[in-house]
Amino acid sequence: MCRTLVIRIGCIVCALALNACGSGGGSDGTPDYTEPGPASVGVATTSLTDSSRGRTLPVEVWYPIAASGAASDVIDFETDTDRRDALSPLLDAGPAECVATTTNATRDAAATAGEYPVVLYSHCYTCTRWSAHAVMERLASHGFVVVAPDHEGDTLFDLIDGTQSPLDNALVDVREADIRFVLDQVLSGDALPEGVTANASQVGMLGHSIGSVTAGRVAQNDARIAAVAGLAAPMENILYGEVLMEFITVPLGLLEATEDNSIGEPGNLFINENFSKANTPAYKLDLVDAGHWSVTNIAGLGGFFMPGCGDDTRQTNGEPFTYVPVESANGHTATFVTAFFAAHLLNEPAALELLRSNPWPTEAPLEVRE
Repeated sequence: MCRTLVIRIGCIVCALALNACGSGGGSDGTPDYTEPGPASVGVATTSLTDSSRGRTLPVEVWYPIAASGAASDVIDFETDTDRRDALSPLLDAGPAECVATTTNATRDAAATAGEYPVVLYSHCYTCTRWSAHAVMERLASHGFVVVAPDHEGDTLFDLIDGTQSPLDNALVDVREADIRFVLDQVLSGDALPEGVTANASQVGMLGHSIGSVTAGRVAQNDARIAAVAGLAAPMENILYGEVLMEFITVPLGLLEATEDNSIGEPGNLFINENFSKANTPAYKLDLVDAGHWSVTNIAGLGGFFMPGCGDDTRQTNGEPFTYVPVESANGHTATFVTAFFAAHLLNEPAALELLRSNPWPTEAPLEVRE
């Protein structure tokens, strides 16, 4: 029998040892998932070509390294001159409290060799593979390798050019094929830094917005996915995606931004319905006073992704309010996502205990169905 746990017992800091990296953040050597983990983080840009579809995808990889070097700039995610030229003024003009211009990862650093759990990331509509780089860095610091492609035709640069793909089922078809192709390459040894291999039994899927729908579709149709999480959008919905919760049989995590005026109240109602219908175990984090892009590092970039940065009006009653700081929203998101994948890719009991503890009962209440 499934049961719903909404445990409001205050913050519990849980410790767990990960297989992939050395000692953790506490004095006793145990990691703290509310903070960056024991590993420094490297980042590298590559590309993969799916000749069967005639698609070349820029791909970002975050991975553990032994010692940090110089932090990299966000502009360095883009190697194409035209894209750098388009991005640079947007970064310069972005609100500093919401749009990051630097990262905590060292570009092209040598990886700590080993076999790692892998999390694939699917970005939001007309966003980028690096939109939520702070969350990716947290995962990598705790011993995961994160691999994220650009869904070409559906990126920030397509939006700037006015050539973005329609938001429909055909787009989800393309996105699903992108992710499954990238996973093929990752498991065959391509795309990863030298010395790094992927554990084929420890593959997670994460997505934001339409990327959440994409994540649900991939988890529904690809048995290689062992756990799936979606941010700020329902996986099953009446508009597009052809995802049914009954067919997602792996552990599920969902995040609702309570002031998400991009998907609106109906979208949040669908997130709650997804959670209630999901196979168990299932988890839902409600990020209070967050907007659609609060879980990224691009809220407010170029005026395209404003919901989530600064002042707005509540979608529920029209009253003015201020979004939760992006740093706080990113922190809760990163902790939730990392603990979720640690629990269900690495079978860490302490990570599961953290998820059950409802660590932020006011800022981000967490529900669990088992």
